[in-house]
Amino acid sequence: MQKLTIIIFILFYNLNFGQEKVYKLISKTENSDINYKAFRNFDDFEIYKNDGLKKAFKPKKGKNDIYVFISEFKGDSFDGTSKIFHDYLILKVDSKSELIIDGFQYTLEWAEPPAISDLYRVTEKNIKINNGLNLDLLKMELVEQEYISDWRKELKDKGILKTE
Repeated sequence: MQKLTIIIFILFYNLNFGQEKVYKLISKTENSDINYKAFRNFDDFEIYKNDGLKKAFKPKKGKNDIYVFISEFKGDSFDGTSKIFHDYLILKVDSKSELIIDGFQYTLEWAEPPAISDLYRVTEKNIKINNGLNLDLLKMELVEQEYISDWRKELKDKGILKTE
């Protein structure tokens, strides 16, 4: 019986904590750019008003392609309950070479203000966007700010991009 309990615990742990996140493409916009002004406002509490967090992931006019992805996953909330979370990922891609130029990732339900305390940015650029791309290759780091901690500096989520 003890062995069975251990096996069930290991299976449950792997289901919740060992799964790879899948970032599904929700939009691709040509002749666009990232709304950098919105992302600079993540350190201001005003970003929480009028869906400001979601609006940051809406592209503006530009000369590149903007890909927006979402990853849904079940996790533990700050109040101890289990709920569905949504990671948003926006990538700026050169339309000719398909190389990733820039990008941001944020968990929409992040409960610890300010919002910038969970905003990650692509640091490894010039990787070609493709279906099945491993998110770790983009080496996303927490946007520099006064709340940074070494244990959260790099995004350690295991994830892949689904562009199809």
